[in-house]
Amino acid sequence: MSNALDHAQTTNSSGLRPPLSNRRTFSQRILRRMRSKNSVTSERPSLSLRKTVSNIDPADEYTNPLEQSARWLLSARAGAIRAGASIGFGIMNRSAVNPTSTVWLNSTLGPWKGTRKIEVKIWDPKKIPQASQSRDTSHTSKRPAVINFHGGGFVVGTATDDAHWAGAVMKALDAVVFSVNYRLAPEYPYPTAVEDCADAILQIARRSEEFGIDADRIIISGFSAGGTLSLASWAILQDPERWGYQVAGVPPTIAGFALFYPLLDWTISRPHKRLSCIKPDLTLSKNLTDLFDASYLYPQIPKDDRDDPRLSPGLMSDETLERMPPLHLCICEYDMLHAEGRAFANRLEDAGKEVTVRAVKEAKHAWDKPPPMVPKPSVHVEYGHAVDTIRRWVIIDAENEKSTVISTE
Repeated sequence: MSNALDHAQTTNSSGLRPPLSNRRTFSQRILRRMRSKNSVTSERPSLSLRKTVSNIDPADEYTNPLEQSARWLLSARAGAIRAGASIGFGIMNRSAVNPTSTVWLNSTLGPWKGTRKIEVKIWDPKKIPQASQSRDTSHTSKRPAVINFHGGGFVVGTATDDAHWAGAVMKALDAVVFSVNYRLAPEYPYPTAVEDCADAILQIARRSEEFGIDADRIIISGFSAGGTLSLASWAILQDPERWGYQVAGVPPTIAGFALFYPLLDWTISRPHKRLSCIKPDLTLSKNLTDLFDASYLYPQIPKDDRDDPRLSPGLMSDETLERMPPLHLCICEYDMLHAEGRAFANRLEDAGKEVTVRAVKEAKHAWDKPPPMVPKPSVHVEYGHAVDTIRRWVIIDAENEKSTVISTE
């Protein structure tokens, strides 16, 4: 692919765990490969990805001071942040399109099963006729679908946080957008959120007739933690038996991913991630990431055991990587997650998979979220590029393809 802008680069190209043999550290994997000519590589990340962390001392494990905190205290701190975030997003989303309906899905995976546990907000263009800028799908009665997972460190956030994104996709593609309120830590630690997201994908696809969507044209999008959950939940559906999940029927085929600044590798400590950033002082604060990590990773998971793809989807096996749908990845230059985003994109490119990378220059993590209280111009630009990429995946009639200028008003 050609470069799109000079500020962005484009390239083509619970508690259940697997057996210990599938959870070796990077150093153990490399040694095994050197000692055995017949070693199986499908369960390991590619060598290029392993090299990006080969200089990390396995004994250098960060001790999070909040890991010993009472859960009620973590919940209280999370509640305070949620209240502040609610105010900020409420102000920012005053000009956004409101969801048209709400549905509740059942939780069927993991230990916290139950009916009507997962709330989903829906933006349906049929219920807002004037909202569609482009009837790209007017040749068919079924619309493409975008299933979105919000960010917030697995601890804060709601389905309406991404209302500007949902409205932009709905207007530009005449798509039905589903944004999922997965359950949050510390009340529901890992892997509940991943299981909720996998449940959402399965159940929305099964109810495609009810929602008027084409089950063969489903896109998954996610922001920050939601980007992590997008890939992690997809990884579950590729091999649910590995973790003891019982999934009825065949999971849907995903047409592509549109992910924004996801966390992809939990085996790298937060201090190391900060040092990998060219502006460490502009990354998320230590107080915030300590709260997120202590809340989500409970009981505590040693660093060497964090390569489970439900937790670190960027470390999915090469065999799983071969099944990856196309990916549009937007990362931020001043983000501690920038390096692991690049590393995952390089893995995909080396494997011959379709990947588009957009790097937003001089942008911090979650640059598209408040503050400020109105979206920056670069947000319209990047959302527009993401929509253009999605259009290629879901629009059947190539004559309808055109460049998109996004307005979130």
